[in-house]
Amino acid sequence: MSDSTKNSHDLLAEFIKNGKDFVSIAKSISSQDLSKTPIAGEWSAAFVLHHMCDGELHFATRYLNNLAEDTPKIFPFNEDIYPDRLNYSKRDAQASLAAIEGIQIVAADILSTIPEGDWSRTSVHEERGLMTLADLVSLATGHSKSHAAQLQDLKNQI
Repeated sequence: MSDSTKNSHDLLAEFIKNGKDFVSIAKSISSQDLSKTPIAGEWSAAFVLHHMCDGELHFATRYLNNLAEDTPKIFPFNEDIYPDRLNYSKRDAQASLAAIEGIQIVAADILSTIPEGDWSRTSVHEERGLMTLADLVSLATGHSKSHAAQLQDLKNQI
């Protein structure tokens, strides 16, 4: 079964699980280890948290626009310029983690209350084309899972 046809209950459960897994791994990294970069040329755990925070803000906006507007446009965000332009080296990792957790809780609450038909509502992504709400949530679900694995790898090497 593809992610876009996965039943909404299973997709929402996976979304919540992956978000909680990410937060759990992030909370298991000590404050002093968050800024360490054990893999040369890779992000620190703090940078991963900031990236996820920014991503969660974008994803949540996409869900809200999808639910409130008729076929809204989605603009991709350029994650390559965010570390410099949004001052990842000066941001508070704990603030980003708190935002991630809060956004995920609110998004899950909103998504758990919508009618089944709303999972098929569409948005138009500038690069990916037409996407349903289920597609958007699936994308975010994979994003959380991928970055949870990245955090675990960093933690294992610290």
